Amino acid sequence: MERTKIFLPCSGLGRIRRGYESFTQECFEALLDEPRLDLHLFKGGGSLGGNETVLWSLPRASAPARWLGRLLRRDAYFVEQLTFFLGLRRHLAAGQPDVVYFSDGNLGNLLWRWRRKHGQRYRLILSNGGPLSPPFPRWDMVQQVSAVYYDDAKRAGQPDDRQVLLPYGFAIPKKLAVVEPTANAALRARLGLPTDRPVLLSVGAVNASHKRMDYLVRELAALPAPRPYLLMLGQSEDETASILALAEQSLGHGNFAIRSVRLEEMEQYYQASDLFTLASLQEGFGRVFIEALAHGLPCLAHDYAVAREVLAEKGFYGNFREPGALAGLVLNALALGSAEAARHARHRRAYERFSWDMLGGQYVAMLRQCAAMEPNTCAGGYVHGQPAP
Repeated sequence: MERTKIFLPCSGLGRIRRGYESFTQECFEALLDEPRLDLHLFKGGGSLGGNETVLWSLPRASAPARWLGRLLRRDAYFVEQLTFFLGLRRHLAAGQPDVVYFSDGNLGNLLWRWRRKHGQRYRLILSNGGPLSPPFPRWDMVQQVSAVYYDDAKRAGQPDDRQVLLPYGFAIPKKLAVVEPTANAALRARLGLPTDRPVLLSVGAVNASHKRMDYLVRELAALPAPRPYLLMLGQSEDETASILALAEQSLGHGNFAIRSVRLEEMEQYYQASDLFTLASLQEGFGRVFIEALAHGLPCLAHDYAVAREVLAEKGFYGNFREPGALAGLVLNALALGSAEAARHARHRRAYERFSWDMLGGQYVAMLRQCAAMEPNTCAGGYVHGQPAP
């Protein structure tokens, strides 16, 4: 049987922890032993396993990337993608992949330009978890992870044979491992979390502009004592210092934590928590919702279409533009409690809709279908709503 060669490049993998990075790693691990595929992972850092390559690049958070970005009149994120792509070129030429499967739009544009200039034949699939806006004239296929964005692209003229609706896959075990109270107390003690009150977990970049961690702090501060302990896990950014200062002032030392943890450590933090929330008003998918749901946690979300699609009847919804909305949901969820049956039901929904056990075959079909297509011969045009650079 002929195997389809797939390149999965992700410059942030091994450096930062976002949805793009965790998905790319999980996808690689989930499909690596699939006999119809030959997968190769390219990342920006970290340890190496089989079929993995680290490519040098200027990290987006580095001073040289910011300096070069100013020189090029682009941002540091673009510089990271550009320098990462420079190392990827020789692998494209030597490896001759059938498909390059990517999430970063800048990298996709560079891959399209290189293919067009040098007459290479690899096909391009965008995993559109950002999401980027249509049209998508440069890429051969677009994976829409949400029906909301699939429908938007269809209305914008994206052909049915050039996009597929396929949600993110997740490494979810078939059965939920419930941590007994005694073991949970020991786990919390080991993680430096309190054992005498509920833990409210939020996972995402510690910023105010998108993840709205400042709103989360203010909402929790509005609750009467003893209020839940607030645990914010995510990448630090320029806005993190102000959120730390706000939490110190509003909640007080010892009532919250801001941490950046490795991907492999996340499971124990989900197990140690009682509630989960994401205060952002919009997400392309919100992978952390499914991670929390898969651990049986009640999930509190702003009421918007993608959150409803992902969490359905298992979510708690409110208008997070309004003061007091999240605080009210926290009280409601705590009052309802979290019976073991409810935790298992949340896990079961996550497993049945989003596990690799359920979706892996559809991913294989998508990749092989794209490999059989003729490469898009578009000569340029507009890319996700902006003039092509």
